[in-house]
Amino acid sequence: MLGKSFVKGIVSVPIVLVLLAGSSVIKAASDQPLPATHSTILANKGVYKQLDFADKEDFKNAHKGFIAPLNKNPIKNSKGNVVWDSNQYSFIKENQPASSTVNPSLWRQAQLQNISGLFKVVDGVYQVRGQDLSVLTIVEGKTGLIVLDALSTIETAKAAMELYFEHRPKKTVSAIVISHSHADHFGGIKGIAQYAENPAKVPIIVPAKFNEEALSENVLLGNIMSRRAGYMFGNLLSAGEKGFVTSGIGPGLSNGTFSYLPPTMEVKKDIQTVEIDGITFEFLLTLDSEAPSEMHYYIHDYKTLVIAENTGHTLHNIYTLRGAKTRDALKWVEALDKTVDLYGSKDIEAMVTAHSWPVWNKERILEQLKSQRDLYKYIHDQTIRLANLGFTPDEIAEKLKLPEKLDKAWANRGYYGTMKHNVKAVYNYYLGYFNGNPSDLDPLSQEESGEKYVQYMGGEKKVLKQAKLDYKKGEYRWVAQVLKHVVMANPNNIEAKNLLAKAYEQLGYMAESSVWRNFYLTGAEELRNGVADSKGTGGMMNLDTLLNMPVDDFLKFLSIKLNGTKAENKNMTFNITFTDSQVNYVMNLENSVLNFKKEKTASKPDTTLVLDRVTFYMIALGRENLSEMEKAEKVSVSGSKERFENFLSLLDQFHPKVNIVTP
Repeated sequence: MLGKSFVKGIVSVPIVLVLLAGSSVIKAASDQPLPATHSTILANKGVYKQLDFADKEDFKNAHKGFIAPLNKNPIKNSKGNVVWDSNQYSFIKENQPASSTVNPSLWRQAQLQNISGLFKVVDGVYQVRGQDLSVLTIVEGKTGLIVLDALSTIETAKAAMELYFEHRPKKTVSAIVISHSHADHFGGIKGIAQYAENPAKVPIIVPAKFNEEALSENVLLGNIMSRRAGYMFGNLLSAGEKGFVTSGIGPGLSNGTFSYLPPTMEVKKDIQTVEIDGITFEFLLTLDSEAPSEMHYYIHDYKTLVIAENTGHTLHNIYTLRGAKTRDALKWVEALDKTVDLYGSKDIEAMVTAHSWPVWNKERILEQLKSQRDLYKYIHDQTIRLANLGFTPDEIAEKLKLPEKLDKAWANRGYYGTMKHNVKAVYNYYLGYFNGNPSDLDPLSQEESGEKYVQYMGGEKKVLKQAKLDYKKGEYRWVAQVLKHVVMANPNNIEAKNLLAKAYEQLGYMAESSVWRNFYLTGAEELRNGVADSKGTGGMMNLDTLLNMPVDDFLKFLSIKLNGTKAENKNMTFNITFTDSQVNYVMNLENSVLNFKKEKTASKPDTTLVLDRVTFYMIALGRENLSEMEKAEKVSVSGSKERFENFLSLLDQFHPKVNIVTP
């Protein structure tokens, strides 16, 4: 449900605004980012003393094997809209010190991620980096090309393949291997498959549970997850030193066309050797680690280890702030430990990850694997230790620090995940959201508690007066914490929104984590200018994904769209026969809940529909009209057509611009 101030959130803020009772007339917020304050400048300068910026090993590796730069022409979709433009990152210069508005450690990561183009990893293995959030790896088979992961959109995947073909023999794609079930690694699959001899039959090899996980993770909660992903990846920020600089694991997300193709083979054994186009792959399943469906593999012919996203050049997310199930830290540790045990005795020349640049030299590869294994193990074990000592998740997040050897390793820095939110993730994984204090059992909503906090603190003017003093002291965390209550109590208080935006901005400028920076700066942008239209395509919640969902998953999706209040006291039963699979389903609405059963039929349904799966999906999604489809003979209806149409009217249409920083 949209917040009460949604309309106010999407219109321009007037120059002056008469506030609610008890408030004064206050000038509008500046709609532009502000410079770094003195406190922020000092904090960012201090980072140079904490870390070894003279260490250039990562820059050496990021440049290694360079063949050609990316084509700098903006990439457009079929409608002529620009979906990717590498030129927006031209402000990131490799030898340029960080601006005062960017944490120097994060700036270093942005510089490394901006080293882009076509690269040779080893003879027979090539990469295109910087063409999307993730990396495209191409393995040269005996007859064609084996593509490892497919970027996130058709347009960027096609551009990456064309760059490879400019400098290597143009062979057909003989197979596609997808390392795990996150959309930025398979969304561009149709852009790759088009180069196969028969795109409809190209072998697609994936880890076990891939189809289920790829189509389900972002669908049930796809609307809010896409909205939060816009914050996480800075989709609404302009690239620049006061805005978006990096995603931590790569440049920004492509705004192109997401696609999906069903896999042809799942790797189901824990360890499984498969020959693909004459090249021997040894797969290791690492399920329920960074992704629910994930695998590592060793390419024997090229002595190359592929670790998906379980290691990389950053601390990753045990819990991702876009929203997803908390990951099992011990399964993650186990995946890295098994990889060391299984492949440590093999001749390894290079290690490839799903993001960023490779690592060469077996000794360095094993060192990184062990370091990141111990990184996640330390976070897990010490969080549980402190929880058992009675500390709450907030207290543990403040208290826990990495040992120096793990902390100083560049690959362990929190450019994507952070110690603080990963600690809370581990706590929540085992103990849930409740910290044990009875006061937190049944707290008031943000709006209600905001009003009470402001009242108890003496009113908005008094809170703002003190917050301004704390802002000048550089106490931005506290200013953000307290002003949230004022904004939630009165979203029309422009002065409070302005000061809160300024606090978010300085926190963003100091953040080492790209994710935290993007959240803070996007929050500041929306406080000042309202909720803008997303530049993205809605991620996995697009039609291509929905139409490829298995029926059971699609009906689960319909179930969560049912408005329980509207459905109260309504009882309906429908029989659905899918002509393309000859499978029957019964759908039953009772007690404001939609239940369904496969291969069942009701003896006295309100309505019976006979149609193919895609037609049903299109009608249920509101993309096609039931009566029009009946006229076109795409569906046979018996019983009450009106009853089914009434059911469709009970389904909510999710609005993509839900409020986050205002009620």
